[in-house]
Amino acid sequence: WYQRRVREAVVSTQSTGTATMFTQLLTTAATALLLLGGHTQAANIYTAFLAAGNSTTGISWGTLVVAVLSSNKNVMGLVCDDHMTNDTADFLCRAAGFEDGHELWGRNGVNFSEHRISIETFVNVYGGRFALDDLICPPGARQLEDCQHRAVGSSDCNYAEGVVLKCKAKDDDLDSTSVLLFQGNGTRSSNGTVVLYGRRRMGLLGAEGVDDTTAEVLCREAGFRYLVSYNATKYISSRARDKLSCDTIQTQNVSVILQDLHCPTNSTALGNCSATPARGDWDIDNALWLSCTNDRGPEWVLTNLTLAHNVAGHHERRDVETGNDYGTVLVSIKNTFTGEETTGLTPYTTSAYTRSSMCYMMGNSNKYPQPHRTGEIDDIYNYKVSCGYIVANKMRYVLSYLWCPGYYQKLSTCQFRVAHEGYSAGNDNAMWLAC
Repeated sequence: WYQRRVREAVVSTQSTGTATMFTQLLTTAATALLLLGGHTQAANIYTAFLAAGNSTTGISWGTLVVAVLSSNKNVMGLVCDDHMTNDTADFLCRAAGFEDGHELWGRNGVNFSEHRISIETFVNVYGGRFALDDLICPPGARQLEDCQHRAVGSSDCNYAEGVVLKCKAKDDDLDSTSVLLFQGNGTRSSNGTVVLYGRRRMGLLGAEGVDDTTAEVLCREAGFRYLVSYNATKYISSRARDKLSCDTIQTQNVSVILQDLHCPTNSTALGNCSATPARGDWDIDNALWLSCTNDRGPEWVLTNLTLAHNVAGHHERRDVETGNDYGTVLVSIKNTFTGEETTGLTPYTTSAYTRSSMCYMMGNSNKYPQPHRTGEIDDIYNYKVSCGYIVANKMRYVLSYLWCPGYYQKLSTCQFRVAHEGYSAGNDNAMWLAC
């Protein structure tokens, strides 16, 4: 039922392409989890989850938070560790959606400091409340009515006594996990931060260990035929808005839920793959970013970058000189399917990372080279590709955007956009560099 609700939300919002869709998916998932097990009993846990730090999504190890419905009271809060047993820990993990029970249990005060909520969160978010105390459950308990406990909301416990659980997590049934790509404030796209929707959790995927085969499977699961590229989100420029924004991740309380995803050769779906639950300290900056396409034709890769100049008035192709440490930046790209190759201009960039990387690609380790727009360099000095050469050889821009994620980067790590037909930043705005 939960999966159906999520799929219905995806279908009903596919045409919006806005932040509304992302928020609706989150709301649908939360509502579905809230309604699971919602029987009218004397006392019933109608939702349970584990929380650590600021994250409450996709955690298999953390402080347990439960919402309990009773005949006269509804309470959300922690569970006290008084009389805690392994059988009770198994029951609580099952209530949180982990059918295989618990692996470890402890308390906020003395165990698992990185896998618990803070006392500030306990007070400010959960009102300093305990929903259950003196909880004792027999082996195999499935419902709260199978257990003994104090009256709901009655407790003599403090923050340090809140139960912390590490539940046994499987691969989250990858064959029933949906894959979506989001940009900015929640716009679906063919490239963006990878967001996973499973039966009981929603969150991001760690980039570490992902290879070409795994990325190709993720593209197909997201509804696209072909893989273009993939990387950790920290290497994707925020200025280009091609990844889920930090504000959206923060306000929607999104975290990395899976890591080490691996799909064997010839995998056709996520169900053929394996993964492990993410550690609680997994860095959002290392979440996976993915670019996919349904158009097999114009897929380009960067093949070369060089500095070039010619003597003004000499416009034959053989007249252009390369290999020096100054000149107009020329970029070569190749279509991986048609074999077409082309070389041309790239726009001026203010990125110090990109400038240093351009020089590094040509064997020069100048961290701060001297950049100019070509219009600032006079033709008469023969330090650039002259206007006459550009016109005579019908040279054009091949890129509309080029950005490298750090100093001294290789060509393969840089992001780019191929210039569309008719694009021009103006010949005077082409990139010129002295390394």
